[in-house]
Amino acid sequence: MLSSKLSDYELKRKLNMKENQILLMQLGLTSQEGLAADIPQVEPASKKARTKNYKRTYSKPPKVPTRTSRRSRGESPEDYSELSEIVDDNDRVRQLEIVEKRKEEEQIIISNLPEEIHVPVTLRSIGTTIWALGELNTGKGRSKAWSSRGCKYKHPYPIGYRATKSHFGNDYTMGILAGEDGPVFTVQHKSITWSGNTPTAPWTEACIRSKSSSTRVSGPLFYGFSDPITMKLIENMEGYEKTSLAE
Repeated sequence: MLSSKLSDYELKRKLNMKENQILLMQLGLTSQEGLAADIPQVEPASKKARTKNYKRTYSKPPKVPTRTSRRSRGESPEDYSELSEIVDDNDRVRQLEIVEKRKEEEQIIISNLPEEIHVPVTLRSIGTTIWALGELNTGKGRSKAWSSRGCKYKHPYPIGYRATKSHFGNDYTMGILAGEDGPVFTVQHKSITWSGNTPTAPWTEACIRSKSSSTRVSGPLFYGFSDPITMKLIENMEGYEKTSLAE
């Protein structure tokens, strides 16, 4: 009655189990019981006895230096330059390039200037207004009435030159007078007048008296002598060629 209730799958499985059991009996492998009765017994692999205090060692590859000096390789050291020298050289080259560029720009400005320039004229480069050019000294002492080497342009100073400029929040009037040892440069603010034998001297005194005493000033720049328009005006003045003659 029990076999009739089994499915075909179960009957087939039971038949296979019986055939396996017969095979195991023939091979003498029927010592196991229970759930492992139909599983073949396999001899476990023998384990090697572990040694006490066993320490595994690893062979490390020899270290190869990643960087070696030229001296250790038997080569001559490379030539080198101090950083300060390189920086100084670069600065000098850069300064020369700036100077050359400014010269080119000035030449363009000069070439585009009109043939005749009349005063009063305001210089856009510095904001100085020239009111009178004065006269060039073509007589005795003319060699003393020239700009120094530190100025941007080499030129004679016209006696009677007058110009105005606003700076330090004040209005200043500049002038050039004739002196015994050369021209005398003056800067006036209201009733106070400063004077000196260079354009920078009176401007330095004016700067000290102002609210910006720590500001650096350039007399030739403030007077307008660093502008090509002023140079054009001076070159067109009467007697300009005679001012450079030896005394």
